[in-house]
Amino acid sequence: MNPSREIALDHWPRRSIYEFYRKFDAPCFNITVSVEAGKIYAFAKMKQESFFLLCLYAILRAANAVPQVRQRIVDGHPVEYSRIAGMTPIMTEKEMFQQIWCEYAPNYAAFRETAMPLIEAARKGEPMPLENHGQDFLCASCLPWLHFDSITQADYEFQQSVPILAWGKLENGKIPISVKFNHCFMDGLFVARFFEQIEHGFAMPESLERDFLPVSSPVPR
Repeated sequence: MNPSREIALDHWPRRSIYEFYRKFDAPCFNITVSVEAGKIYAFAKMKQESFFLLCLYAILRAANAVPQVRQRIVDGHPVEYSRIAGMTPIMTEKEMFQQIWCEYAPNYAAFRETAMPLIEAARKGEPMPLENHGQDFLCASCLPWLHFDSITQADYEFQQSVPILAWGKLENGKIPISVKFNHCFMDGLFVARFFEQIEHGFAMPESLERDFLPVSSPVPR
């Protein structure tokens, strides 16, 4: 479990918005953005790296760069994690998936070192979901067979606060990225900041090789 801190509602500027959306039966929303990915694809080919793993790391790094993406509802209270991991499904030899848990790392090399053995084991393993975990993660799925315009993510529960993301097939230098966020924490501005971070990582893939640590927001305690 990654470290977290509870957000003190009495001193939180977002309290009224948070409490407003907490009343919704379904406070989550989906958004899909077409992102330039030609440079990160060329970088992967040049370096003989996994295009999938580079994209996953760029997305996870972007998620850790935006504090609101690391905020969750845990036991009825808003919290912010200091960092979040990535949960992703890996296709097995039986053409079904096994989910794996990839901890965040400050650079791509460190991330690959721990994630690649998990991927290789999952490919040869039995299909199964990953259960009995906390909320300190982003769920990110790759659909390399489809270049979609939009997608609706499955709900674990209507008021879930874990972001659910999917990205699709590279086509004409772009990939679609769709994500579901909880409006208790995420507005359009924060979604834009998240995608700006993804675009930066995709446009400057060499930056993924340098250390980057999550930045804490001035969240009241």
